[in-house]
Amino acid sequence: MRKFPIILIVDDSQAFRVFFRDTLKRTVKWARIVEAKDGYEGLKMYLKYKPDVILLDLKMPKLDGFKVLEAIVRDNMNTRVVVTSAYIGDQTSINELMKLGAFSYLPKPMNRMVLMKTITDVLNSGRKVDSKKKSPRDKRTSNSFVLNQNY
Repeated sequence: MRKFPIILIVDDSQAFRVFFRDTLKRTVKWARIVEAKDGYEGLKMYLKYKPDVILLDLKMPKLDGFKVLEAIVRDNMNTRVVVTSAYIGDQTSINELMKLGAFSYLPKPMNRMVLMKTITDVLNSGRKVDSKKKSPRDKRTSNSFVLNQNY
């Protein structure tokens, strides 16, 4: 990981992009934050910046988050993608996201503290992994996922 990570926010909701950006600026003051307003733009930004972490909404115009996730994982299976969505709530769907290559899942709406902890954990996971022993993708199955929406 770079000394100063790049975090890509891909969400069609301007309100959520602002929420994510403001929270990230408080959490990771030294990170570069880039944004995309739909899946197609998200893929272009991914290819341009090769971010360390991606916050990815699932339901978006032009190209949905599932297709974006598949394309990103196909390009680099170790990219850490945190899926955010108000439309997924059951464990089976979350398990499918993990099989597709998501690193973590956060339901919308979310508490600012939960987002801050998740981002911190995701960024720190890259520092702890010994690539000869275990890849970040292997660790994904041991991650815990936030399912409680009563924040």
